[in-house]
Amino acid sequence: MWDNHVHIENGPYTIEWLNEFIKVARNRRLDGIYITEHAYRFKQARDLIFTDAFRGEWVAQRQTEDIDEYINLIKEAKRIGLPVKLGTEMDYIPEREKEIKDFLADYHFDYVIGSIHWLGDFGIDLDIKYWDKKDIDEVYNEYYRTMFNLIKSGIADAIGHIDLVKIFGFRPKTDFTNIYASLAKEIKRAGISVEVSTAGLRKPVKEIYPSPDMLKIFKEEGVSLVLSSDAHEPQFVGYMFDKAEDYIKEC
Repeated sequence: MWDNHVHIENGPYTIEWLNEFIKVARNRRLDGIYITEHAYRFKQARDLIFTDAFRGEWVAQRQTEDIDEYINLIKEAKRIGLPVKLGTEMDYIPEREKEIKDFLADYHFDYVIGSIHWLGDFGIDLDIKYWDKKDIDEVYNEYYRTMFNLIKSGIADAIGHIDLVKIFGFRPKTDFTNIYASLAKEIKRAGISVEVSTAGLRKPVKEIYPSPDMLKIFKEEGVSLVLSSDAHEPQFVGYMFDKAEDYIKEC
C-alpha cells in the first residue's frame, strides 16, 4: 500500500523534511510514498507552462526550484533505504505536448501523474472567484476534451484527480455519463491508472475524486486504480485511506 501522490515543496529539499512524511506513512501502515513534485515548480520546466498572461504570472511566482536538487534528494533517500519513488505531477497543456514529452525524456521519473489545472489562462482550482460568469457546462466540456488529449498523449502513468473540475461544487446540467464511459475505454486502452484521491475531502466539494458515477463506470471497464492523498504537508500522507478503500468497494 503506497500513497501515490505526495508533495514536499512546502519545505526544504532535505532528508530531514522528507522523513517527516515517511514517519506519517509508517504510522498509517503504508509501505511507501511517491514524491510527485509539480513540474511547474522547476526552473527547467518554464517552457512547459509559461504564458505572457495570467498563467505565466502565477507560475513565475512559484517556479523557484531546481530539478537536479530534487532528483538528487530522492536518489539519496533511495540509497539510504527510504521507501520513496521519484515522480512528478505534470500539468497537461495541449499546445505544449511536444515540450512536455521532451522534458520527461530528459529525466528518468519512476512515475508521472498527468493532471489538468489550467484551461488556457483559467486556473480551475485556484479560487472560486475565477468561475464568475463562467458557463459551467462549457467548462466541463472543455475540461473533458482536454482530458481525452491527456490520456492519448502517453505522458502519464496515472491521471490525477480526474474530476477536479467539480472542486467548488459546480455541476453541469448536461449528463456526462457517455463522456465518462468513453474516458474509461480510452484509459483502459492507454494502459494507465486513475487516482482515487482523498484530496477532494479537504476541498470545498468535500468529495473523493472521482465521483461514484464515474468510478462505477471505470469498474465496468476494468480501469486500474491507485490511492492518493495529494498531501502537501506530512499530516496528510495516507489521509483517510480507510474511507477511500470503503468507497472503492461500495462502487
